[in-house]
Amino acid sequence: MFSTANVNKPVDKDARVDPFARAKTTAGEFVTAPLQIRERISSRARRVRVDVRPDGEIVLTIPRRGSRTDALRFLDESRPWIERTRSRLAARASALPAMPPRDRKALKAQAEAQARVLLEQEGARLGLRYRALRMRDPRSRWGSCGPEGDVMLSMRLALAPPEVFRYVVIHELCHLRWHGHGPRFWDLVARQMPEFESHRAWLRRNGNTLHRVELR
Repeated sequence: MFSTANVNKPVDKDARVDPFARAKTTAGEFVTAPLQIRERISSRARRVRVDVRPDGEIVLTIPRRGSRTDALRFLDESRPWIERTRSRLAARASALPAMPPRDRKALKAQAEAQARVLLEQEGARLGLRYRALRMRDPRSRWGSCGPEGDVMLSMRLALAPPEVFRYVVIHELCHLRWHGHGPRFWDLVARQMPEFESHRAWLRRNGNTLHRVELR
């Protein structure tokens, strides 16, 4: 999975997603604030983690065997950092020129056409083959790849520079060989695209702008 996170490493692609409840913690009531907060239970996470997405959504990742109470307390204690990060993302987005509205159906068709070409080209270079492609408009990720080779990509990648789109495709294809985000996974990504860090950084900086484009 490739996350839109500005802050930390991507979360597990196979995690169960639950709506975040209006809950109180012993450290305060920050989690009851009207923020976009998503709770994520992960079998791979080793510690509690808070991510702030480019669109301002907050994701709380909890290890499957971890304490939810401790996780909520950690979320509460992270409030200053969350607010600073959200402010920085908002300021960065406001400094960029707004993109005009786009036709959803046309953008999806454009993105799918680009994606299929990239999947075939990069898959051939890697010696890997995907099974199916789905184009969606998720809020919290640019793509994902299931263990059977089912690839999901955000149609908004068609709004990004072509090399950024290519990076996300390479990222997901590499998951066909390595499911996690360990050193071997990133080594494979780097062999396929040595300059991937710059494209990954572009998404971190500008992903919010892509999500702000109105799709009609």
